[in-house]
Amino acid sequence: MDASAARVPRVAILINNPYLADSRAWKIATSLGSAGYDVTVVAREGDGLPPREELAGHRVIRVPQPRPLGWLPVPALPSEGSADHGRGGALERVAGRVRETFGRGLQAGRYLLLSRAWARDISAAVGPADVWQAESVITLPLAVALRRRHGGVAVYDANDIDTESGRFARLPAWWRTLLKRRERAWTQQVDALVTVSEPYASILSRTLRRPVTAIVRNGPPRYDPPDPPERRFHARFHLDEGTRVVLYLGQVMDGRGLSELFQAIALVDRAVLVVAGFGPDYERYRAAAGASPAASRIHFMAGVRPHEIPAWNAAADVAVMPVQPDTLNHRYNTPTKLFDAMGGGVPVVASDLPGIRPIVAATGCGELCDPTDPVDVARAIRAVIDASPAERAASRERCLSAARGEYGWDHQAATLMGVYDTLGVSRP
Repeated sequence: MDASAARVPRVAILINNPYLADSRAWKIATSLGSAGYDVTVVAREGDGLPPREELAGHRVIRVPQPRPLGWLPVPALPSEGSADHGRGGALERVAGRVRETFGRGLQAGRYLLLSRAWARDISAAVGPADVWQAESVITLPLAVALRRRHGGVAVYDANDIDTESGRFARLPAWWRTLLKRRERAWTQQVDALVTVSEPYASILSRTLRRPVTAIVRNGPPRYDPPDPPERRFHARFHLDEGTRVVLYLGQVMDGRGLSELFQAIALVDRAVLVVAGFGPDYERYRAAAGASPAASRIHFMAGVRPHEIPAWNAAADVAVMPVQPDTLNHRYNTPTKLFDAMGGGVPVVASDLPGIRPIVAATGCGELCDPTDPVDVARAIRAVIDASPAERAASRERCLSAARGEYGWDHQAATLMGVYDTLGVSRP
């Protein structure tokens, strides 16, 4: 390796998934790679996925996640949307709470052991880097440990308020308190704290007791959608020409409003709901859709790879994201799918919540709704897809204008590279 090559800064992006549908990590990796950084995405292993992969502008190294105390069984834990949730007698409910407390506590204990072993394995697979960037609280201790071992700088890219989201929000209170303390301690050891929105920045600055270095939104990459739009969904699902497509694209899980969408689509004429997603709850929700009165108008397809998202979005009539106000994280969430829809020129129906409301209002990119009320979700969908051709064309232009301005990914990537500049990581 010559001297000039040796000076190319190395960036390791640490994620807690197999790197199939992580659009933020993909955008960061491809942008940094295009700018000349030597980029490695460190992901979890996945069924049928190669341990090493060369992609445009970056490589992927998939490192198996260790299983400390793997011999110890973990009690089955009910999900919030499971069929038996909230049912049964008092004794059964008490037993369920005991299982939940013990199971979540055991998982949290395993996590603390896992991070040490995983950092060791990643170190052996990846070697040194100039930037260790954690994309979640799960990989945050890895970035801290790897920086301690190899040098460089550590960046915490807090995409979510992790300790107030999903399964973490359902930890027993004492485990959540412990996790919050650990996150705060780890964050004090990183060189920069990045997040995705002003509301998240305010919350994180307060809870982690340090200022946010920069806001890097989940903006869309530049895309020029075809006009008229492609009929991708019509071809895939053999839809009639006049059928309107209501698209949910993203992770299939509790709290995202899918049950409400299954009810809402029955109230919208000449329309189908397409769920293009992934996640551990995918099959459960597909079964629920199949049992609903509107089953014939709900279609499921596999999740979309990040580089294909713009084209699939652009083929829909409206993108829907009725995020539920069930956690602090969701209430202040600014969904990636909101910006992705803008980038495809597709208006949105989104939750009237503090994180989303200001963006939809400022850009005029769609309709707000009460995400807990299927009737109001249906009203908002009809307001978008029943609009006149002139209004739909104007809405498309508003979306594209917003996506190509301050919300665009090029602008966001430049902000992240500016953070690296301030940390002394020279640009290529």
